[in-house]
Formats: sequence, structure tokens, C-alpha cells
Amino acid sequence: MDITLYHTPQTRSVRPRWLLEELKIPYKIQPVDLFSGEGESVEYKKINPLGAVPSMKVDDEVMLESGAMCHWLTDKYGDMKLAPSSDDPARLKYEQWMMFAQATLEMQPWLILLHSKILPEAKRVNEILPWASQRHQSILKVLNDELQHNDYLLGDEFSTADIMIGSTLMMLPETLSKFPVLEAYVHKLKQRPAYQQANN
Repeated sequence: MDITLYHTPQTRSVRPRWLLEELKIPYKIQPVDLFSGEGESVEYKKINPLGAVPSMKVDDEVMLESGAMCHWLTDKYGDMKLAPSSDDPARLKYEQWMMFAQATLEMQPWLILLHSKILPEAKRVNEILPWASQRHQSILKVLNDELQHNDYLLGDEFSTADIMIGSTLMMLPETLSKFPVLEAYVHKLKQRPAYQQANN
């Protein structure tokens, strides 16, 4: 199988790259300079019509969405044990945290970044920021409580859910200051050789 990941550092494409490193399988990196506008090029839009990253080509098929890539790769390489099997009771929690990363945890940091740094000043809505910050803190508390007595989201075993949640927590590390458990969790994830290789 021939895998090519279209990748821009410090974006959601870190998720599948980190996972590919954890899986120790061969893959190619195709850099995309998203911040200089390469995502809008005619050539790249043939790969991803939205001009976003990541995109992943598997042989001749292109896949979009970092969460979908992580789900598919984890199940494809199930022998690496980065997810519980479908008949394992722990699969319930695994699926919950995989979805939580994008459906619940990611929205507020994205809004904060969008309306404080990414959008031109004239398009920012400053009134969003207090609500987004307060909501984000309440979500972080749920995660902090969950990890109070566990190394990882599924207990003692690292899983792809930790890649999804951990990479999202890293979007705004300064928001973790009231949650030392989460700060320690993120620090531990950053020590993993696969994470470090993915961020070279």
C-alpha cells in the first residue's frame, strides 16, 4: 500500500502523521505551504477541493478529514493495538473520545484562534471570545477529571484517542494553566518518539 500525506506543520495534519509514526509504517510526506496560499492552487485543489490539510492518498484514493484518517489507519493496522477491538467494552470510551476531540473539544479553541489571530481584524467578533473561553474551561475540567487517576484516556494504555485529544489540547496550551493534570498529560504525550518525529 502506498500512502502519501499532504501535510502542513502545526495543523490538524499532525494527527495522522503522528499516528503513522506510531504505526511504524512507510509513508511519504507531500508538504503543503498552507499559510502562503498553496492550498488554493489549482493543482492542490485537485487533491482537496477545500484547499485544506490534511489529505491522504492511499494508492489512487484520496481521503479527507484527520479524524477519519486516524480511525481508518488504526483499524487497518489493528495488530498495533492502538484501539480496543469492537467487542471490547473499552471500545465505548474509545469511540466517545475520538468523537469528543472534534465535536466538543475543538470548537472553542478554533473560535478563539479565529477571532483573535487568524481572521483580519475587521472580520473578528470579539464578543465571541469570553463565551468561547468559559465554555472551553468547562470542557477542559471534564477531561481533567477523567485523567485524574489514569495515564491515558483508556487507562494505562496509549491509544489513537490520545492522539486526537492530545493534539487538540496542544492548539492553545495556555488555556491548560488551571489544569495541572492536563498539562502533565500533554507533556507526557510530547515525550513520545512518534510525536517528536511527526513534529520534526
